[in-house]
Amino acid sequence: MKLRFTAGIFSFFIFIMLGCRPSTPNRINKEASVSSISKLPENPLEMTPMAVSLQPEIKTMAALYGNGMAAKRLKDGADYAAGSVLYLVTWKGKADPDWFGARIPEQVAAIERVSIDQNGQKSYTFFKGPAWYSGLNFKNDERQNIMLSMPLAGSPGS
Repeated sequence: MKLRFTAGIFSFFIFIMLGCRPSTPNRINKEASVSSISKLPENPLEMTPMAVSLQPEIKTMAALYGNGMAAKRLKDGADYAAGSVLYLVTWKGKADPDWFGARIPEQVAAIERVSIDQNGQKSYTFFKGPAWYSGLNFKNDERQNIMLSMPLAGSPGS
């Protein structure tokens, strides 16, 4: 009986010691940030997040960001006003080392920008990394329409 009790206590402490991990002081995912924004007109990650999209079949995730004018659409639901700027940032995904089965952003795969000028004209730009030069994309109208029609995130009570 005493041997069984001692073995149980010993097993419990081994389990606790193996389950505890040292805390890691730096939990920022620098790999998922936009490292060189010199070629981008703005840093999209400093704008208001407006929508999220997951594509599990190709293991990517994307977030739609907007400037202050575009973010007004979150509150009033109207069309994007003149002066609105939207960015769709797409990341390749990777397995989360801390949560089994979860995925987190790895590196930025593409950045797309739609802006609406004072006359209501829309312009689309596709940026190719890692230096973020504007690149060619032959589906400009299609991509622009996808970005402008993405369902926006809601919050409780809105």
